[in-house]
Amino acid sequence: MVRLLILIALLLPAWVVYSATRSRHVEPQPAQTFVPYVPTTNNVPWSVEPTTAQSSSTVYLFLSLHCPISNYYTPLLNQLSTSYASYGIKFIGIVSDVIATPEEIEQHRRQFNISFPILCDHNNELAQRWGATITPQAVVIDSNNSIAYSGRIDDLYASIGRKRLAPTTNDLSDVLESLALGFPITTSHNKAVGCRIAQPPSRSDSSVTYHGAIAAILYRECANCHRPGQVAPFSLLTYEDAKRHADQIDFAVEKKLMPPWHAAPNYGHFKNEQFLSDEERDLIKDWITAGMPQGDPSTGPSPPKFRDGWQLGTPDLILEMPEPFEVPADGPDIYQHFILPTGLLQDRLVSAIEFQPGAVEVVHHGGFFIDTEGNARKLDAADPSPGYSSLGVTGFPSKGSLGSWGPGRMPSRLPAHMGRPLWKNSDVVMQIHYHPVGRPVKDVSRLAIYFAPPTAHQLVCEIMVANVDLDIPAGANHHHHRAEYILPVDTTLLNNNPHMHLLGKAAKCYAILPDGDEVPLIHVPRYDFYWQTEYVYQEPIRLPAGTKLILDCWFDNSTDNPLNFNSPPKPVDWGDNSTDEMAICYFRVTADSIEDVNKLYWDSSQTFGKLWDRYQQNKAKHKVE
Repeated sequence: MVRLLILIALLLPAWVVYSATRSRHVEPQPAQTFVPYVPTTNNVPWSVEPTTAQSSSTVYLFLSLHCPISNYYTPLLNQLSTSYASYGIKFIGIVSDVIATPEEIEQHRRQFNISFPILCDHNNELAQRWGATITPQAVVIDSNNSIAYSGRIDDLYASIGRKRLAPTTNDLSDVLESLALGFPITTSHNKAVGCRIAQPPSRSDSSVTYHGAIAAILYRECANCHRPGQVAPFSLLTYEDAKRHADQIDFAVEKKLMPPWHAAPNYGHFKNEQFLSDEERDLIKDWITAGMPQGDPSTGPSPPKFRDGWQLGTPDLILEMPEPFEVPADGPDIYQHFILPTGLLQDRLVSAIEFQPGAVEVVHHGGFFIDTEGNARKLDAADPSPGYSSLGVTGFPSKGSLGSWGPGRMPSRLPAHMGRPLWKNSDVVMQIHYHPVGRPVKDVSRLAIYFAPPTAHQLVCEIMVANVDLDIPAGANHHHHRAEYILPVDTTLLNNNPHMHLLGKAAKCYAILPDGDEVPLIHVPRYDFYWQTEYVYQEPIRLPAGTKLILDCWFDNSTDNPLNFNSPPKPVDWGDNSTDEMAICYFRVTADSIEDVNKLYWDSSQTFGKLWDRYQQNKAKHKVE
């Protein structure tokens, strides 16, 4: 059908005249302050001037060497560039970066296999001329030298860190098809989502300097991830690093996206807290708007030093993915599970684990589950790829967990007398959340296991508070759901991990003691499925038998939720799939004796099993009715 429309359009006279209300005329200007870069495979220089009336359209793509969202779109941009070349539509990339060199851009182009030429816009002249503020952002100049379109490539990213399962609009592709067919362009502007293009400082009178105040903040809260060889897309160990990425730092700090911490302050206290005070955010803002003054290097703190290799020393056991897993250049995020046989000949207690992502640029987070029945192996055998795929859940009843890993999380040991059980002949199922980065990447990740000393005698296990009788009405934007569990023995809580899917909006868990007092456990006012955080208590919380754990969750199943996978919204209930939901709070716990730990684990499992059986019976009954 599309081919027929194209043929008809080519036979029709040119009848489309773009309205001035839909496009803004661009006066040709000399371009002297940026350095054009031409790929080595093409020696023909490209003009950066707007197209003339005798030529066709040009798509200027504002890109970044370090923005993950910009890099993610390169396969699609390559495809569009090739598809519309025969219609005279030319693609040119623009890197607005005062530091980027032609050599860096050439290396980036080769790494991501970019097929169109790229320009260095060192002084941001092109970004300012065409109103580009974000990477990636497309600016389409038509044959009348007017901006026919400016904005996002599609709506896959609802915002920074919030990615839909698939785009619902293909904005740039639709614009190009309209140009090729000679049809009117219905949308001339859409807000782009990505990384900020650096803007000139607005003032220069601040006393805040990098070495005087900013370096200490970045070293403490950011450097663990933002350093060479780690998961963050750029390093923040030097003044030059911070200055280069200042606008993106400003955006992330202003929106409270970084550091990635979602728990509300003063509702439970945690060892791994990562957040900035309002005063620290103001300091960073003041420093950036003043032009990022460096200050005296001799007065600033020294950059942090990190140990090479395993942070906890030589492991007792190293488990490695049996074969590489290739993450494609683009497409949806992937939750892949890999079976790692332990080969243990006897039961052991585990004091700590340490995860090493093989390809740090694509590994977002991981979880490590224990399978003693071989269920995961069956799922693996049914999936042709290495491991098997399942969104956010293992797909089998796990006997327990060894914990999880997320960016910036440092490994730590349990107290010497504690350990998590790892049974003989068991498998560890490594669940990894991958996110494509614009080029194919192969990953072989590893998990180190540190056994507890022989004197360890106190078991640690995992329980959960959950209620599977979940029914979220279509259109509800603040649906409340509650789960409860009563502790059968005196219990000590070590950490927690709330879990929902893409409709999850907020979660709050607290304990009601037998005397009626309330103990705050965790409050996540803005739940984010893409950050599976494990919250480790600053001090273990001891709760007496008979304490009721209460989990309150809220869901947004309305059109206001950009991550809603149904359009229009549909009722959603409990399930493992991406189009289902969950409401769980996991707790790592211990008790005073091995008998009490076993009783606690058995009771928690039985409680969930009864809830599940009753839920399934009710579903079957409603089907019959």
